[in-house]
This record gives sequence, C-alpha cells and structure tokens, in this order.
Amino acid sequence: MRPLFGGALLGATATACGSDLTSPEPTGTLVVAPGRLVLGAGMSRQLSASVVDQSGAPVAGATINFISSDPSRASVRNDGLVSYVGPGQAEIRATSDGAAAIVPYTGLLSGHPLGITTTSARLPGDSRGDRPFGVAVDGEGRIFISQAHSGRVARGVYPDTGFAIGDLGGTPTSIALLGRGAALVTPSGPNADDASVIELSSGRVLTEVPLDVPAFSALTAPDSQTAYLGTNDGRILVFDVATSTVTGSIDLGVDKSRANHLAINAAGTLLYASSFTTGTVSEIDLATRSVARLLVVGGEPQGVAVSLDGTELYVADEAGTGHIDIYDIVGNEREASIPSGATEGLGGAFGLALSPDGTKLYVGVITTGIITAEDPGLIQVIDPATRRIERTINSCGRMPRRIAFGFSGGLAVIVDETGCATFVE
Repeated sequence: MRPLFGGALLGATATACGSDLTSPEPTGTLVVAPGRLVLGAGMSRQLSASVVDQSGAPVAGATINFISSDPSRASVRNDGLVSYVGPGQAEIRATSDGAAAIVPYTGLLSGHPLGITTTSARLPGDSRGDRPFGVAVDGEGRIFISQAHSGRVARGVYPDTGFAIGDLGGTPTSIALLGRGAALVTPSGPNADDASVIELSSGRVLTEVPLDVPAFSALTAPDSQTAYLGTNDGRILVFDVATSTVTGSIDLGVDKSRANHLAINAAGTLLYASSFTTGTVSEIDLATRSVARLLVVGGEPQGVAVSLDGTELYVADEAGTGHIDIYDIVGNEREASIPSGATEGLGGAFGLALSPDGTKLYVGVITTGIITAEDPGLIQVIDPATRRIERTINSCGRMPRRIAFGFSGGLAVIVDETGCATFVE
C-alpha cells in the first residue's frame, strides 16, 4: 500500500510493528471542526480540535498534533491553523494518544472555477428559503445571501453551510462588499426604501441609510471608496463608504427606467446600468457623473458585466427564451448573441457575472415560468473569447438569481429564489 503521509511516518510505524510496542488505546474521541476545508490563494483557517470522553466531556490535558499529507498544497501549524500553499487535494490529520481524525482539504485554483465539484445547500426559512436573491463572498471565505421574503441576510463559512441569520427588514436583493469588514445591503428597512450597512463578522446592522426609494442593485467601485445603487425611479445613487451617506445621484434620463443591475469597468471610470423596463443600458461617466451614452439593446436586459480590457459589454437578455449578448463597446455594435438554453417564453437569462480572470461568464437562466421539480434552472458557463457555452450546470432550484465569485475566483456561488444556493468549485 502506498504510504499516505510520507516515509518518515511509515518508518516509525514499521519500527513499532517489529517490536513489542503497540499503539496506545485511545483515551477518548477526537473531534475536529470543520469537517472539510476549502481555501483559496492567501487564505488560512483555524481548525478546532478537542478530545472528549464517552459522556462528551472534554479530556483535560489532551495534546493534539496536526500534520498535512501534502505540504505543497496545505501547511498546518501546531495550533491547527491551516494555510493555502497550492491548488489540489490533501488531508489534514489530527492525532492524540491513539485517537485520530482526518479533515479533507481542497486548495482552489485562482481565476475561475474548474467546475469539478458542484454542491448545493438549502437556505433557512420558509419552504422557499425566504427567497434568496443577492450574494457576496468576502476574502475570508464567508458567504452572505440576502433573503428577499423575510428581509434577512444568511451568512456562513464555505464549505460549512450552517447559516446564521441577521434581520434587516425590507426585500434585500443585492449585497455589495465595502471593505473594512462591512457590506451594503439593499433594499432594507420597514418600507424597503433604505439600505443597511452590516458588519460581516457578526451580521449586525451598523448603519441604516435612508434612500426614500427602493434600490434593488448595489456595486462597489474598484477603489472601495464609493458604492453605487440603482433605483426604481431611474437613478444611480452615489454612496460614500467612509461616511455611509448618499452624496449625490445620477439621472439615467430614460422615462420609466429601473436600474436593476450594475457593472463597472476595471479602471473605475465607466458604470453600466441595465433597465429591463426600457430595453436600455446606460453608460455613465463617473468623473462627470452623467450619462455618456445610451445603448438601446432591446429586449429585457438584466445582468451586465464588462470585459477586463473594457472593450466588451456582456448582457443577459431575459426577453422570450433569453439570450446572452456580447457588445463591442468601442464600435457600439452587437458582436454575438448566444441562446440562453431556456425553452419557453416565460424563462430567460437573469444573473450574469464575469470571473476575476475574465475568461468565464456565469449566467443564471430561468428555463420556464412554471415552477416544477422536473424543470431546474440552468447555470451557463460561457467562454467569451469563443462565444460558446462550455458547460451547463443544473441550478439547485428553478429560479437562479445573482452570482458571486470568491476564493480568488476558485468558487462561484449562484443563489436560487426557490430556496437554495449552488456552489461550483
């Protein structure tokens, strides 16, 4: 049998077998949490370990040792702090006086998910998980999901999806990470016309920001100094992160428009706001805080993203059976239109997100307007360079909504309004 933990440990075992020495009987059960570790580049996570007796009481004075099966992928300190070294699979083994426990480890490759592992989890709440809608993943691997029905935010540390809940009120559909350990959640409050700044570590509300209008989208600028909120009355509100106040607004100038999705270029100079009610995407010059160009794309544009070089705009069109359209921003023309995969006119593409390395588009597709267990929503993984769908993943439910990447791009999280979330590694 191939040794799992290398020659040194194998040699010690062989010496013991060739003598009268026997392995010590375990003095209790070794309990280690979490039961599985997933890390991205630059991440670390603390293992909690204890030895308990048959009654479940901790064994006093127990010494616990840790070892990594592959130090080129994961390192572990004597106190159980595991750190990312490289991508791939490994195991963290904990031992104490004959008791042992193994924690599987996965190091995720940066850039975009490989699509090797797909799992899902139900959200706490009613039969539809209180309608999960918005999602964000912070640098520590914590996942935050807004629940539009109950006005709550569920939070957990991947891959442990035992979500804790924080109450906000309203119908929150969007979460924007602000840096400094906080996030902006909108719309919140008793009349769903506020936004809330929450503390990521605890979920508690730090500040309630009155907006006087529902804002169903939020996005933080690359410099983390400013956030933008798209409103139901055709405006973009400018939010100052340092003071947690709205400092201005930008009128889209289109009657009956609703800024339901936002995207910003990598330089932080141009903001794009889609309006499904008017079939338009507004290009906003952030230096002048004015609309520089109105793109009349038709249909029902929802999710939007910009290529890393700023030359292409990606738009999820929910109209009919839906399309994912690619526009040449410089030439102001549509370059490609990719069918969404929906088969009925009440479906279509909704959420859209570009992976951090710019090589993959993830698009959530509602395949039908009739919610049945036999007809799941789709998650389309598209290569924007070839304009082709590389992979189709069934959503955990029938109504995939917003999409976020985490773990340096190695994880995609797609929330589904029917009560669950899909995780793609």
